Amino acid sequence: MMKKFNFKKKEQEEEVPTAPPPPVPKAPVEQSRASVVDVEEKTGGGRFGLDRFMKKKKKDDVDEEAIASPPPPPPRTGGGDGGRPKKSRTSSKKSKVIDDNDDDDGHRSKSSSSSCCGCKRLLTGGFCLLLLATAGIITWRYGPWASRSSNATSLVAANTCDKCCNGLASNCDLPVNDVLFPMVHNAHSSYADNFMGANNNRPFEEALVAGYRALGMKTCECEGFLSKVLLERDEEWGLGSSNLGFCHTACGAGVRDPKDVMTNLKTFLETNPREVLIIKFDMGEGSSADLRTALQYSGLLEYVYHPQDEYYIEEWPTLKQLIDNNTRLILFGSGDGMDSCPAYDCDDGILYANDHFSTTSDLEGCDPTISGDVFVGYLMMNHYEEGKMKIPSPKRARDLNSYANLEERFETCEGQRMPNLLAVEFWDEGEALDFVKNLNAGKNRNGGEYEGRQEDENSLGM
Repeated sequence: MMKKFNFKKKEQEEEVPTAPPPPVPKAPVEQSRASVVDVEEKTGGGRFGLDRFMKKKKKDDVDEEAIASPPPPPPRTGGGDGGRPKKSRTSSKKSKVIDDNDDDDGHRSKSSSSSCCGCKRLLTGGFCLLLLATAGIITWRYGPWASRSSNATSLVAANTCDKCCNGLASNCDLPVNDVLFPMVHNAHSSYADNFMGANNNRPFEEALVAGYRALGMKTCECEGFLSKVLLERDEEWGLGSSNLGFCHTACGAGVRDPKDVMTNLKTFLETNPREVLIIKFDMGEGSSADLRTALQYSGLLEYVYHPQDEYYIEEWPTLKQLIDNNTRLILFGSGDGMDSCPAYDCDDGILYANDHFSTTSDLEGCDPTISGDVFVGYLMMNHYEEGKMKIPSPKRARDLNSYANLEERFETCEGQRMPNLLAVEFWDEGEALDFVKNLNAGKNRNGGEYEGRQEDENSLGM
């Protein structure tokens, strides 16, 4: 029996054609057993049914194993997750929502924390920069290199004589508004006085000594902290709680103390009795009251000229008359709410500039900024401009202040109202003083006209 079985089985196995084995997928062992059972069912059993019995027994064994352990999931084709069971779509979404919420909360927490830290760093850094900047300004402003004294000896005018009026004897008989005054724009602002973006190289005291006889100055109210550090605030001058300074933009960028400025102005007038000065104040917001207080305590008001006319001064005094009466300081002002006032009744003798001044409209000629039958005593020629980055340029001033440039511009004024104030910056650059002196020397006493030129009677100021 066994031999026959084995023979038949061998014979049958010999009759079954051999076929190349199918590729075996990478799967658990249970799947391989199931595939074996399927193959035996297809190939049939033995002659006496023993094969069927064996196949049935194997199949039962496989079924019992399948019942005992659930079938493994089919292998995934992608992802490389090692055949992990796939979660249900609903539970995945819930889990993802929870995870996202947790991530959002964590992100918000981290973001707010980092934002808070960033603000603290920014505030700390800004405070440190402010302290460093303040320390730098104080050191720069009051370091040993910044010390400079202007005493009476150093304020003696360079070109003067016993019979001269502002440097020339021929000026004495001319009305003050027929004489050409060289003027320093923003005279308080200089690099010598530690201003940033200054309008001049040297201080106004040196400009007065050199021959300039008109100053444009701007007052301001300094910041409370800086005023305590940068200003003297003399109580004897009524400035104990004052923040008054002479500055251009902000006190931190440069400031002159009002006591220092006015003391030096008075010293110059006392030292040079044959010189007449014109000062034009541009009063910043909130500074006019303190400026008037400082003027009253300085002693400058005793030199101020007080006209007896109303709004239009038809005839201005000659330089000789101002010198003889010792009223050698003419003050003009504007800003901080100052309004037009009768010339004889303007407070502290500060004449309202817009009642008596006109300015040129550009750098090309003598055309004034006002038109029509408006009578003013002074035409100021602004002969300066800003350089790159809106900062005053010494190089540009050197060109503008050259003799040739000034002569060319004044030639365009023929037949028009002639300027009697020439405002420049970087006064030590160029030949502005030489030009003004020669121009004044060429005048004759013929109604204050320039020699060889006839002015239109209907033009401004005539």
